[in-house]
Amino acid sequence: MKHSSKFFVGAMIIALTLLLSVNALASDSSRTITVYPINVMVNGEVFKPKDVNRNDVLVFVYNGTTYAPLRALAEAYGLEVSYDGSRNMAVVNDPGKAAAPAPAPAPSVSSFSSRWTVTETPVTNYGTEKIFNADYSGSMGKAEFMAWWKSMDLSTIRAECEKMAAEAQKLVPGYTVTMYFSYGNLPLGNANAMNGYTISNFDLAKAWIR
Repeated sequence: MKHSSKFFVGAMIIALTLLLSVNALASDSSRTITVYPINVMVNGEVFKPKDVNRNDVLVFVYNGTTYAPLRALAEAYGLEVSYDGSRNMAVVNDPGKAAAPAPAPAPSVSSFSSRWTVTETPVTNYGTEKIFNADYSGSMGKAEFMAWWKSMDLSTIRAECEKMAAEAQKLVPGYTVTMYFSYGNLPLGNANAMNGYTISNFDLAKAWIR
């Protein structure tokens, strides 16, 4: 339901009444402004706004703009109004519509290494090099994984993957390690660890994560 459009299309100013002076607090001091009280018709009925204590509230025009109390206007359309003090924000909701669920937080960088299954290639015939595979084993679908990957700086990704390669290298002292990362059958890149030195390249990820 498009409540706002209904108001602006359906609301009708039906009577311009007397001129009225109202005290308004400015940022520096109190001052008096001149406003034009009006009556408004909403969905065929005269709009009679009340405040939270059920007192009458003025609807008026000032400098060409019509001002009406938010709570009363929202309730006229069957909406609910609340106030979030922590954000200093008035909140209007349609009780007939369920609030959209909050998006699930993306996995944090701190959990990066736990989302991969690391295995050594059974047969390695590359001299002093050992080959490891790091396959993504988390719960994210492809679209979620792509969004997560793109949410991190490349420098962060490289640092985390090089750390994993270095940990694997500790398991095979005397060897250098090349660790290939992938999401399913989609390659991401590789990290290398050798004699306390690490390097990585993830240009392959750019081919499908855009």
